[in-house]
Amino acid sequence: MNKIHIRSVAMTIQRYEVFNKAVQLKNITNTGKELGLTQSGVSHAIKSLEDDLGVPLLIRNRLGLQLTSEGERVYEYTLKIMQTHDSLLQEVETLKGLKTGKVKVGSFASVTSQWIPEILNVFSNKYPGITIEIYEDDYESLEKSVSAGELDCCFTTASDKKMIDFVPLIKDKLFCIVSNKNPLSEQKTIKTRDLEKHPLIKPKKGWDNEVSDFFSQHQIVPNVKYEISDDHSILALVQANIGINIRPELVLKNAPASITLLDFEQDAFRIIGLGLNKQISPATATFVSVVTDLYQAI
Repeated sequence: MNKIHIRSVAMTIQRYEVFNKAVQLKNITNTGKELGLTQSGVSHAIKSLEDDLGVPLLIRNRLGLQLTSEGERVYEYTLKIMQTHDSLLQEVETLKGLKTGKVKVGSFASVTSQWIPEILNVFSNKYPGITIEIYEDDYESLEKSVSAGELDCCFTTASDKKMIDFVPLIKDKLFCIVSNKNPLSEQKTIKTRDLEKHPLIKPKKGWDNEVSDFFSQHQIVPNVKYEISDDHSILALVQANIGINIRPELVLKNAPASITLLDFEQDAFRIIGLGLNKQISPATATFVSVVTDLYQAI
């Protein structure tokens, strides 16, 4: 009879956690700090996992820790295992009548500044045992992280190329913004076709879902002068009359007085919502419930 070698489940789970965090941080020292382990403890956990699996998982180069081709495949599974493990623990606590857990939430700048403070205040008052972690990035990267299991959910916008489930929340109106120095500032509206006549400050790829969809819908070929990812930088360039831009209302809550907002002939908007996987933890479901109660209007 073959002998089956069984390791402690807790020890195995910890090694998966160490491996996943090392992949995400790409650094042994930072992984140790994040998890409360020594550098040697992190290295030992990863080496032990590699020995048990019989394949190399990580290599070190000038960029830090990088996944091997075998490690990329293993990482897909260890993420799912840790996600399922966390959901199991949360479900057990829920069955006990307790509300504990952790939710990793992806966000983008305008939602972080306008919504997240209220969400965190309401959530912490109702569910003090559940920790919320916020991670900022562009739409595309956030959705990929949710799909991979690195994030539990994310705020994102509606598009035709969704990799994950989408729960719509609000319609966020789009405006054409121009400097008060620009002759366009004397207008109240702008024709969509006229956008092609003016230099445009465009959000970079990954941050530009609503703008790209708008141009595609109206068959517009924009005269792109600069591509910028940061909202504050975009507003600064528009303010200096370097170009015009299309921004959502949520971004423009604190827009400087030296910028004029022009309506389009027909209302244009982006739909902000939550991106999720089909299976979510009890803590994530609780977070979604709080957010929809606060903001869902469609």
